[in-house]
Amino acid sequence: MNTKIINEKLVIALLLQCSFVVEASAETTSSFDEIPTFGGPSSTGAQLIEDNQRQTGDFIQDAMPGWFTYKDRLMDEHGLAIGINYSTLYQKASAALGEDNAWGGIFQLPASWTVLNRGSKNTGTVVFKAENRHKISTDLVPQDLGIQGIGAASIVGTQFSDKDWILTNLFWQQKLNDGRMTLVAGQIDNTDFLGVYGLINPQTSFMNLSFSTNPTIGIPDQGFGGAFGSMLGKNFYAIAGIMDAAGDPAHPGRSFSNFFDENEYFTHIEIGYTSSQDRIYFDNINFVYWESDEQTTNGAVNESSGSGWAFSAAHFFQDKYMPFIRIGDSDGGGGALLQKMVSAGLGIYDWDSNELFGFGLSWAEASEDPVGGFGSNLDPQYTGEIFYRFQLSKNFALTPDIQYIKDPVLNPNESSVWIAGIRARLAL
Repeated sequence: MNTKIINEKLVIALLLQCSFVVEASAETTSSFDEIPTFGGPSSTGAQLIEDNQRQTGDFIQDAMPGWFTYKDRLMDEHGLAIGINYSTLYQKASAALGEDNAWGGIFQLPASWTVLNRGSKNTGTVVFKAENRHKISTDLVPQDLGIQGIGAASIVGTQFSDKDWILTNLFWQQKLNDGRMTLVAGQIDNTDFLGVYGLINPQTSFMNLSFSTNPTIGIPDQGFGGAFGSMLGKNFYAIAGIMDAAGDPAHPGRSFSNFFDENEYFTHIEIGYTSSQDRIYFDNINFVYWESDEQTTNGAVNESSGSGWAFSAAHFFQDKYMPFIRIGDSDGGGGALLQKMVSAGLGIYDWDSNELFGFGLSWAEASEDPVGGFGSNLDPQYTGEIFYRFQLSKNFALTPDIQYIKDPVLNPNESSVWIAGIRARLAL
């Protein structure tokens, strides 16, 4: 059976589960809560914790008691947390230069194994995540629908690409100073811990890049590097990192050798304020400065150098509402999608149902970099997104999504474009 048929069957199986609706039940504690984490809600540790909360009366957990018991036993006896999740996203645009629809999926295998000082605050952990990102039936994947289909300087389906099998995490995570410091080194994903806030995960929250990772930052794909983070007193913290500027998750060995042989790096430093360490991505104000070296092959420039800064502020109050504002300014180099951006919005979370509503608006100027930009003398582009995540089970969610793009920079014949999408996610 070919991959396309398998992918379609996986998606159909997910969508069929929508016919099951259960009442929200009380969550119970899980040994997965002990996983040492570093980064925001899209990081491997945080995702494993979220995906493995227990509920009584949950139809998926009740149907697979052996699987969840097995995972709990691995965590209790060996400090090994594992998971399986699959997300799929279909999007349809009201107008396009080329293809106007896209369908893709992401299959993930995350794991976190605490092998040093388990039970203490200064743990040593191996973090792993392998993914398969693929298209389903359509010519485009959602990751490419914005630029190639609509003609906008926008990623409307973040992460839903067609890279096939990739290694996004394989690093050592060391906690120090009673857990107040963290050092990571290996195959890393900077989006896990760079300028994070509570709505940054494109598989559970906003789908447009303007409301997740700041697109004025020229963040490379996953690759070899390291980062260090530390609390500075009770409320302030600092994070700094360096990684291969030409990260390649499909060929992690190549990124490892590039780091030491090519000396072309993406570097960043972040200073932030939080109400407390355990709420670092719920209540967070941070400022990031970044630089990316020029990338060359045989003397030819593949990516120009770039630099810029970004600001983010979010506050989760009454454990329900999260307003946010995110600002960025760069020279458009280093692979940055945008040169300037201001985005703001609101997330509303319901603890009883685990459901989430999100709304965001963005103003941006696209990159005019001569190597990787969109041209010159470009007009501003405006973006809006609204979604509602229906949590039909603790382990299964369905999210309708509407996006609006005004004045797409590569499509002057269209003053505005609407994109309707539906995302489904199953986490086991």
